[in-house]
Amino acid sequence: MGKGIRMLEVIFLGTGGGRFATITQRRRTGGIRLISEHDKVNIHIDPGPGALIYSLEMGLDPQKIRAIFVSHSHLDHANDAEPLIEAMSEGTTKRRGVLVAARSVLRGNEVCESSISKYHQAMPERVIEATVGASFEVDRINVTVCKAVHSDPDAVGFRFEVKGFGSLAYMPDSEYFSGVSSFYSGLRLLILSVLRPSGQPWEGHMTTDDAIKIISETHPEMALITHFGMQMILKGPEREAELIEKKTGVPTRAAFDGMRVILGKEITIGGKMRRERDLSSFLT
Repeated sequence: MGKGIRMLEVIFLGTGGGRFATITQRRRTGGIRLISEHDKVNIHIDPGPGALIYSLEMGLDPQKIRAIFVSHSHLDHANDAEPLIEAMSEGTTKRRGVLVAARSVLRGNEVCESSISKYHQAMPERVIEATVGASFEVDRINVTVCKAVHSDPDAVGFRFEVKGFGSLAYMPDSEYFSGVSSFYSGLRLLILSVLRPSGQPWEGHMTTDDAIKIISETHPEMALITHFGMQMILKGPEREAELIEKKTGVPTRAAFDGMRVILGKEITIGGKMRRERDLSSFLT
């Protein structure tokens, strides 16, 4: 890959997921940004509702995005992909950037319609259909497409090999599956979409119990949990992260809206936690 990337920042524009977290924005649903300003890395992962607005609010110019990754075709992962594509392509005036998306996102399948129009798919310079096992390079980062098991059968995860820092991976909505370690082992940072707390399973989605099994088998240097549904938010993601760490021995943190993670020789966490909206009247 040539010269290594000097610094990589992982920014959480949102840590919410599922229907009720999305429609209330109790936790934002803007997805994740990977940025290395000096090395021209600017990747947005799973731009759900609010990704455009929250990018602007946080001072992350969407016109600087160089690649957009979409793991599957559900609204809380793909809703703002089209406006971000328009930003990435300089208001549709240039074919620019890379779109990496699951088959369902680009072409639909038996349970999901495509979530990005053919019009918008024509705007990036390059479009990559993300199928399990595929490998390619984006901005000097080697990417491997990983397995996920979800209600969208084409859902995939992403593994990023960053020269100078090692590997990180993002696993979207998925239940635990046999062989998970073959995709997600050997990581410095593993980001898991843990929708529900322990003891509240939902087919095709991850609970704290699933996360414990995944982390126990993959042994990352650090794990971050995100993409919280309303039941997880009410239970307390920080408590669930503590449970995961106690059971696995792997340092585990619950992401929060605005969290910034710096990947260097050490993994450091910063950012100011946004106060959650009071939705007691809505919930009762």
